[in-house]
Amino acid sequence: MTADPPAIRAVTGIGPVRSARMNRGIGVLFGLLVAASAQARPLFVDGFEPPSIAPLFPVVDGEFQLPPGPAADQLRWLIGELAAGQTTTIAEIDAHFDPAWLAQTSAEATRTFIDSVRSSYPDARITDVIGVTPVRATVVIDSPGSGPPSGFVSFGTRYADGGRITLLGVSGYGGSVQYPVDRTLTMSQAVARFATLSSNPALLVGRIGAGGACTAIDGHQADAPRATASVFKLWVLGALGRGIAAGPIASAEALPMVASEIAPGGIINAEPVGTPFTIAELATLMIGISDNTATDLLHERVGRAALTQVVDAYGVAEPDLLLPFLNISEQFHVFRSFPLAEALGYVQGSQAYKQQFLTERIEPLGPNNGGPYFHTDLLTGGTWRASPLDVCRAFGQLRRLPQGSEALATVDAALGAQVAQPDVRRGWDRVWYKGGSLSSGAGGYHVLTHAWMLENAGEDPYVVVAMANSQAGGIDPFAVQSVTGRLLELVRLGR
Repeated sequence: MTADPPAIRAVTGIGPVRSARMNRGIGVLFGLLVAASAQARPLFVDGFEPPSIAPLFPVVDGEFQLPPGPAADQLRWLIGELAAGQTTTIAEIDAHFDPAWLAQTSAEATRTFIDSVRSSYPDARITDVIGVTPVRATVVIDSPGSGPPSGFVSFGTRYADGGRITLLGVSGYGGSVQYPVDRTLTMSQAVARFATLSSNPALLVGRIGAGGACTAIDGHQADAPRATASVFKLWVLGALGRGIAAGPIASAEALPMVASEIAPGGIINAEPVGTPFTIAELATLMIGISDNTATDLLHERVGRAALTQVVDAYGVAEPDLLLPFLNISEQFHVFRSFPLAEALGYVQGSQAYKQQFLTERIEPLGPNNGGPYFHTDLLTGGTWRASPLDVCRAFGQLRRLPQGSEALATVDAALGAQVAQPDVRRGWDRVWYKGGSLSSGAGGYHVLTHAWMLENAGEDPYVVVAMANSQAGGIDPFAVQSVTGRLLELVRLGR
């Protein structure tokens, strides 16, 4: 698959939550040391000193500071073009927009669209950062002093070839993702409501304590394994963080995109083979926009043995549901490349059988480019599976990487790159997020998952992990969005 086709796109607005601070108990010191070069370095650390949490998108003189990268750089240009009285020229359009965009949307039509955005939001400024990665950004914009509706901006660029714009959409955002019926729900009512949105749900609202231990506040079948979709990438990030902490991997290491790791649905698939990305960029792409090719590149870099160790170290309750730890192409071969009986034989087999099948039947196929089958029944029962509590423990262990370390900085930037809804960051020093989905053309969403960690310095973090599974499909993403928005709001309000 290729990156999003160039077109002016309207996107549905998604929305906010409010804030509250809650106290944190004092942690207990844990140390797990590993040898690295001539000096041992801490792999995980808890301590009595509250962690220092630097904002990923600091506000300076009323403006969000975005990290460098093609998407952020081009977005800054676009915001500048929205100044009242500004005129965007055809020459500027040609310089900033990708040829593939201009082949489908003329420079004149693009200029007209930018003019209309300027007219709706003169002197626009970014009022909320939902997500920023090297090639994608989603932000809320508005004119100074203006109230809703604001502008919800979906934005994308190439990584190479000048990093020019390939995606631009602006739509009205009214200030909330919640349906009116959900806005007055209590915590228990919101939990009960989520349980009606799929045939096989699991939900945890909880807190992370000392040593990464998780405690439930409320939930529904929080210890029951469900299909994770891309939330499984937390364990890939965990193996990467451990590799950086121990020394074999560096966040600045360049890793070229190779044909053998191009996976279905990767946004960076449109980049030339051989394009070098840093490890840190790939981590942010894997988590922030769930890029599948970035995932398979990192899966290969850390190695399956390290991933198995992370699943064990993170305390996954039923590790066999994640092992052998497949990459994206390997999992899609299970969906697409074998008759159902053979695919089920793999899914239901012993670990020894799975490993043999992986080595002899799946790995020789290389990257997945489709196949003669698509077993929708396996989207919930034949893929990566873990419980909301397992996901919470993964957050807890990722958070225990040493304060101030390159490993924690890489993990923090990746998990903080995207929060899925507007206004989630307000009131928190740190928000981590990973979500995912698996769908079929006829059935819509069979798996839809969201996982947030919400933290203020010196306090135990909160988690909201919502996993909707339905073998028949038909999960409504907007209903899930509405209820999870209410759950996030309730956590902030401290109810």
